[in-house]
Amino acid sequence: MNKYMKYSIIALSAASLFMGVSAFTGAKDAKEADKSEYVLIDVYELPAYEDKGLHVHYGNGKTEFIPYANDMKDHHMDDNGDLLIKTLNKLDSEGYEVISTAAGLGDKSGMITKVFLRLKK
Repeated sequence: MNKYMKYSIIALSAASLFMGVSAFTGAKDAKEADKSEYVLIDVYELPAYEDKGLHVHYGNGKTEFIPYANDMKDHHMDDNGDLLIKTLNKLDSEGYEVISTAAGLGDKSGMITKVFLRLKK
């Protein structure tokens, strides 16, 4: 009887340990699964455009709009640049790196820039 009790306790301890470790590992995998491999930032520097600012596309239908807090006059361009840098630093801390950029003139006398990021490997 004593031998049976000893083996039962060992088996239950092993099962509990396995389930505990699996729970923490599963939570990490689920968190990383929520991240898309790529992120796209559309930078709309178009003074006449209503939604001027940063449009961050995370994939999986998740987007974020970060508007410029000013009227896009020359003396505010440094503020707009800082907003982009803060966003890039945030994404870097989340494990993304810039892989490519592209820019072109918009149809309302301004610039549209695209910044492509990918999860660091």
